[in-house]
Amino acid sequence: MAGVITGLGFLIVYDCINYINNADVTKLSFVIVALFIHSTIQVGISTYKRDKQQYYHESNLNIPRFMVGVMTKIGMLGTVIGFILMLSTCLGDVSFQNVASMQGVIGSMTSGMSTALVTTAAGLICSLILQLQLFNYDQGGRSGK
Repeated sequence: MAGVITGLGFLIVYDCINYINNADVTKLSFVIVALFIHSTIQVGISTYKRDKQQYYHESNLNIPRFMVGVMTKIGMLGTVIGFILMLSTCLGDVSFQNVASMQGVIGSMTSGMSTALVTTAAGLICSLILQLQLFNYDQGGRSGK
């Protein structure tokens, strides 16, 4: 949990949230982060209850386990949407002899490419961190802690 808070602090201090907002046209990255925060809270509550010997049930972690795959898939969906945006905006009225036209094409391609890359990174990073949290939870339960 401390790592997640540190990561959020890093995003805020280095203005990454504003960068992601500008780079991701679809805003799927924020959907991924919202799912990640919800799942992290759920894993944290389950870990706390298990460690305090309170009632907990393993089925409480079914949703976070499912979200690991969902976040990755949403990231890949953002990649596909980003590539579609990139290709659909750049191949309209292109004049290969006109330098200004080519510069405009390259400029329009960056929006789709940044969407593709940012959503992919968000999906992979969030799902990896959540998977590590679930692995940590599983290892703590087996060792009798």
